[in-house]
Amino acid sequence: MAITSDNDPEPTTTAVVTIRIPSGTDSDLVTDAEDRLLRAEDIDTVTVDDLYGIAPKLSATAITIGITIHWITTMTDAEVKRRLAEVPGLESIKQSG
Repeated sequence: MAITSDNDPEPTTTAVVTIRIPSGTDSDLVTDAEDRLLRAEDIDTVTVDDLYGIAPKLSATAITIGITIHWITTMTDAEVKRRLAEVPGLESIKQSG
């Protein structure tokens, strides 16, 4: 069994992102955003902390949210941005920590 230390900080990222959620989904916008963000490689969990804006469009709704991501591994800012850029529907990323 692996032993972990409580002194090691968990690799996390906080950011404000704008993501498009297609119209006609079965769940709410926040759940859909979390599900989409979880598609990025090496993400353990995603939590939506704040909802900053909702912009309904014809075929999708763009939402701007504050998120906290817990990663499986530690990575650089460039790696974080690259992984998040692969998320379908992600329009912008502003990393805050």
